[in-house]
Amino acid sequence: MGNKEVKTSPFKVFGIIFLIILIISCLFVALVHIAFKNENVTPSIGGYSLYLIHDDYMSPNIKKNTLILATNGTPAKEDAGKVVIADDVSGANGITYGTTAMRLVDLVVENDKLYYELKFDNSMDTTMVKGNKIVGIANYQFEWLGKIIILANSTVGYFVFIGIPALLMIIFLALSRHSKKKQIINRERKREEYHKTIEDNEVDAQSSFDEFVSENDRLNNDENDNEFEQFSDGKGSEILNEPLIEEGVNKDDLVEMKEDLTRPTNNAIEELMKILEEENAKLKELELPKAEKAAKEIHESSINNNFDSSDKE
Repeated sequence: MGNKEVKTSPFKVFGIIFLIILIISCLFVALVHIAFKNENVTPSIGGYSLYLIHDDYMSPNIKKNTLILATNGTPAKEDAGKVVIADDVSGANGITYGTTAMRLVDLVVENDKLYYELKFDNSMDTTMVKGNKIVGIANYQFEWLGKIIILANSTVGYFVFIGIPALLMIIFLALSRHSKKKQIINRERKREEYHKTIEDNEVDAQSSFDEFVSENDRLNNDENDNEFEQFSDGKGSEILNEPLIEEGVNKDDLVEMKEDLTRPTNNAIEELMKILEEENAKLKELELPKAEKAAKEIHESSINNNFDSSDKE
């Protein structure tokens, strides 16, 4: 049997696509929630650290909610002017900033200890940070990716990244199921129509066959009647007609055909005549003794009557 082409509903395809999107979105939201749940934690991978800016201290150069990708390590003196990520940063006025992004101003040695002088872009105040508090040098910033992370870590983001794909997946899978049911109904309807057509064709074929048999029987009966009428006169001139001769049929062959056709009939008639003669002979044999007996009785009765008449005289 040939391979049947399997048709996939487009609703099912979209449902599967949104299912994949839902799985990816759930993984993304989970990773974002784990990685950026604490503002003072900088997740590190492959020698790089990620930091999400939550304030406007570095604006307008680095806006709020921008994702910073920093190369792990401590900066050198020639890296002055670059942005670095530092932990446990406290301001000169006693304000604690925690983990933040600041611009490197200079490297300062105090009491044989190396300090990094840092400042925000929108402030003139500087602060000193030990080297072990430096996370890395910021080399890349992604404003749009940071906004996506902020959104994914919010209630609205849960609905956008999880709720919408899940809802669309459910809708398309439901539509796919409905479409499949509709296809099954249409397939069953077509199958019923097909079987009904076959049954109608079988009925028509049987009717045609019955008509053919009836017509064939009628033609055979008519042909037998015609043959009997043609051959009953002993001439059979009807067979030897001009159309057959014009079509190239030999007249001698027709005569021979007629004799072949009439021979069984003549034999049957002869047999029937013989049977009738035998029956007549039997009847005669049965009737002759009865007739002789009756004649004898009549003769004896006549003699007795004559004898009685003589006695009376």
